[in-house]
Amino acid sequence: MVLAVPAFPATRAEAQVGDMDNPCTALTLGKSRHEPGTAGRVVFAVADGYGTTDVTITECTKRNGFWKRTLTTPGHIGRNGFAAPGTKREGDGKSPAGSYSLTEAFGESDPGTALPYRTLRESGDCWGSTIGDHRYNRYYQGPCLPADEDLSAYMKSGPYKQAVVINHNRPPDSPIVHGHGSAIFMHIGSGPTAGCVALARPRLERIMRNLRPHDRIFMGPHQELFR
Repeated sequence: MVLAVPAFPATRAEAQVGDMDNPCTALTLGKSRHEPGTAGRVVFAVADGYGTTDVTITECTKRNGFWKRTLTTPGHIGRNGFAAPGTKREGDGKSPAGSYSLTEAFGESDPGTALPYRTLRESGDCWGSTIGDHRYNRYYQGPCLPADEDLSAYMKSGPYKQAVVINHNRPPDSPIVHGHGSAIFMHIGSGPTAGCVALARPRLERIMRNLRPHDRIFMGPHQELFR
């Protein structure tokens, strides 16, 4: 569901007495453990704890010094929940907790995003997940190696009809470390993933239309994201 959004508080004192379960209120009050930097939007994917595959996804938009909740919707993460910061490993079935930039997207057709967008082809679009290969955690044109993600095939089957790259273990956020996880995306889906964040297509496309380069996603259990 998409929430009706209340008006901005006039002061931070008014924000203080507002909805403290709202990640955007926490961001306004400096209660987030991560800094948004130059982001104009932050997407939160918040779980109750490490053992669940369900998250609440909230889009926060900054205006006039306040962070306003502009969307909230159910979502899903890795089949084994979140990995604690710094512990994500290739093939563990976990989503990496942390703060990551969102700088590019891909899929079958551009929904109107301001992010650089790659339209996938019928075949030959790949994302490296083979440890030791120079294309690890990078896009390349195939044939795809057996351990790598066949983006074209996943587009045809549904999840990658729309997707946003989450810059875990890759520039501009960090150097690539082989084995520390690859192909972490926000994509279409209705259940647990191999490590990505999944949500319904209409909600994902709405978020994509709002995103600008260097907006961010904060993802993890509640205790990792808020003070």
